[in-house]
Amino acid sequence: MLATLVILVTGCAGSNGGRASTVAPASADAASSEAPTSPAPTAAPTTTPTTQPTTPPTTGAPVTPERLAGSMVLCSFAEPAVPAWVLERVQAGLAAGVLLYRRNLPSEMQAVGNAAAVQAAAQASPSPMAAIVATDQEGGIVARIPGPPSDSAAGMGLLPPPAIEAEGRATADLLRRWGVNTDLAPVADVARPDTFEARSRRSFGGDPAVVSGAVSAFVSGLRAGAVAATLKHFPGLGAASANTDHAEGAVTLSADELRGIDLAPFRSGVAAGAELVMVSSATYPALAPDVAVTSPAIVEGVLRGELGFRGVTVSDALDASGLTVVGGPAEVAVAAAVAGVDLLITERPGRCLELHQALVQAIADGRLPVERARQAAERVTALRQALAPAPPP
Repeated sequence: MLATLVILVTGCAGSNGGRASTVAPASADAASSEAPTSPAPTAAPTTTPTTQPTTPPTTGAPVTPERLAGSMVLCSFAEPAVPAWVLERVQAGLAAGVLLYRRNLPSEMQAVGNAAAVQAAAQASPSPMAAIVATDQEGGIVARIPGPPSDSAAGMGLLPPPAIEAEGRATADLLRRWGVNTDLAPVADVARPDTFEARSRRSFGGDPAVVSGAVSAFVSGLRAGAVAATLKHFPGLGAASANTDHAEGAVTLSADELRGIDLAPFRSGVAAGAELVMVSSATYPALAPDVAVTSPAIVEGVLRGELGFRGVTVSDALDASGLTVVGGPAEVAVAAAVAGVDLLITERPGRCLELHQALVQAIADGRLPVERARQAAERVTALRQALAPAPPP
């Protein structure tokens, strides 16, 4: 069974793509008492929940607004070493874990040390459980750690399913050694010719049957190695001309084409047991007028209603330039949470503080119903309780 630690390292969530460097950056500076506000934060916020239950639970979902909101965010940071302010927030129940980029993964030793510190903080929290440690390890141009997969998704798509499953298992073994228990992969999009995913080779291919088989196999391999799998970018980004990390995106396919072609790999991935689904930052006019990540019709109606997904929904990076048409990261975070997205991420270091504050305020003023926040917290808690908390011996 997967244990409860999650540290997120993502290539999809933000523009910091590419393979991990093997050269270790300089050590991080000591954190201060202020919250970080720039891409290289030195702050160490000491915020703690303002409300505590009479008898704090030792297991299960959090019960205060601050901890409900905390269960819905992952923190990213600038330094190679996890800073004190991140550990403080995890320990206080104000973050569910961390999202790692290659800037945080200079070496296996550093990564294992970071994971151990985050997990220790999570175990010392009001509700002890594993933290989320995640990354984008797709293969090809989106690989935060040197090693498996041995090829891009497009390359793997030419292999038989057993070989793709073996790639997934090898990827899981690598991630576990580095202290990561959640992979923001595989990409389940069906790439159309001359689209950004076809050019970047991030999709398993353009045939929905081939992509469906590859997605199912890679998910099975990750899960066999005790790493949670994430299907992305729902309901399919394979027809988008541009990467929504950098530009607004609209997928103008008909509803019939989306359901007949683009949803097929997601159905296969859900059936294979994928624990998370990342919701796209593009718009799908045939399904809903809003950006997918803020659309109840897509998140609750299509993903949960039509596909029957019961796991954790996660956003792409909410500070991506493609979402500025909707609003700032905090505004988008609240809209996404209301729409049914359970876990919220950003690329810029320290921005989890802004998201957390916005969610707490939205719970307080009723824009984010308490029951909806509790539902998200329960799903994230169930994931964390099934995740592996530490690298294998």
